[in-house]
Amino acid sequence: MHCRSDGRTRVTLSTGHEIALPLELEFALGGVTVPARRDRLEALLPPGLSALAIAPGIGCVTFVGIQYHRVGSGRSDGEDANDGEAGLEPYDEFAVIVPAVRGSRTALPFAQLADGEVSGYVHWLPVTTDASVALGREIWGYPKERADITVTDGPRGLRAVVGGTETPTVRLEVPRPRTRATTRDRDWTMWSYTTKDSDLLRTRAEIHGEIALGSPIGTELEIDSELRATLGCWNRPLARLYGSRARARLHAGAPVDAL
Repeated sequence: MHCRSDGRTRVTLSTGHEIALPLELEFALGGVTVPARRDRLEALLPPGLSALAIAPGIGCVTFVGIQYHRVGSGRSDGEDANDGEAGLEPYDEFAVIVPAVRGSRTALPFAQLADGEVSGYVHWLPVTTDASVALGREIWGYPKERADITVTDGPRGLRAVVGGTETPTVRLEVPRPRTRATTRDRDWTMWSYTTKDSDLLRTRAEIHGEIALGSPIGTELEIDSELRATLGCWNRPLARLYGSRARARLHAGAPVDAL
């Protein structure tokens, strides 16, 4: 790992791929949030985090399908930038994220927002390539694993299938917005939590693009019984998000104890 002249840090993965941090990303995404038993979610979280409460005894889980178009300098057309950073070939990803709070002194629904920091703990992150497994695990400790995933973004919206088409672990369909009323250019700073080498890491992502947030009408979600039992979730969509052309800068993670 060493710094470049532009101030970014170059990292060589165990696969031999080189990337620079912050990592530049371009992607399509579609996601849905559903309610879940808060006690089940608490059992999945590391010390220092608590599940966001949206009702007494109820938290939530977010499922997101992502189709990457660019990862670093790696491009879907197979060409690389001439800056010495090859990047990674585009890949598909599926994220299971538990909205969580750090530093709150209460578990009252939504009261945690007043005295805690809300973010998302990444519980499961299957991907389609070995290089992307190395990228996530070696830099951030993301729980990535190679899996059978298909994410497609078409005229009707985004569709993600994890685990094959016959008996999928997860199947998610997020429709495109019918109007632009819920879609606008957004600039977000979001945080995610992971565990790496026994440390709780917090990672910043700066997200830009036209992203729709709102009603889950038309969203379809199927989850197999094992994953449903682990999360304690119900198939009752609360909200959805969709973006066909989003960009992000993903920074290196920092141990929470050092903040």
